[in-house]
Amino acid sequence: MELFPAPATTPAAPTAGFDWDAHDFVVVGDSGGKDSGALVHEVCTQADKAGQLHKVRVLHCDLGRTTKGHLVEWPGALEVARAHAEQYGVPFAVRRSQRWPSLWDRILAHGNWPGHFARYCTSDTKTVTGRDFADEVGGSLALGRPYRAGYALGMRAEESAARASKPVVERHRMSGKGTLRVVTTWLPIHQLTTEQVWEIHRENGIEHHEAYDRGMRRLSCRACPLAHTDDLVRSAQLNPELFDEYARAEEEMGRPFKKSITLREIIERARS
Repeated sequence: MELFPAPATTPAAPTAGFDWDAHDFVVVGDSGGKDSGALVHEVCTQADKAGQLHKVRVLHCDLGRTTKGHLVEWPGALEVARAHAEQYGVPFAVRRSQRWPSLWDRILAHGNWPGHFARYCTSDTKTVTGRDFADEVGGSLALGRPYRAGYALGMRAEESAARASKPVVERHRMSGKGTLRVVTTWLPIHQLTTEQVWEIHRENGIEHHEAYDRGMRRLSCRACPLAHTDDLVRSAQLNPELFDEYARAEEEMGRPFKKSITLREIIERARS
């Protein structure tokens, strides 16, 4: 029992230790989800106050399609991400992994589903893609030295214990020895609650994906092994053809989609 209620988390601390002057540009990862909308708002608001809005680039990593042509992401996610960038008048880019045509191809090649301890879905189709985009932007600046980039992500402490322990600002491992690039990971909305995220949307008229209005709590891939089972059941109701294709792949792999439940069981729950 809490004897004293915890104080409300205030919307993102001013700069949160991020030094705009020390960075040549900032890439904002936007999946089209609610956290991304709040993230773009926070980064662009801070950049504008610092007189450095020209340094911001919004990036959407396209995860491609399945063998049968179904989008791995929610249809419309890319358009919502673009709307976020347009609202704040900053450049918007869409990129896909240079190695894998889609996340679906990566999963099939791996022969097993992503999990908490094997998040190759993020590392291979988002982190590497983000690094390549940062190299693209850094190269266009022709600085004659390793570029210095900020990489803003919408991770929040409320989502999990692992995310709660992450530093708000730290040097990203993609920096390597720093001879090509120095990248700083920045989590501007780390301390925000879900309600505060939605409050930012309401107060600023930020566009959100319709999937939230149809019962989804998060907007990851339409069939994400890391998602809560209740969300997967709802997604299966909204995306029956995609889930059927995933279930067939699960049977061919001989690997359960989640340790706790198979896709066929999720589909049965969705139908009932």
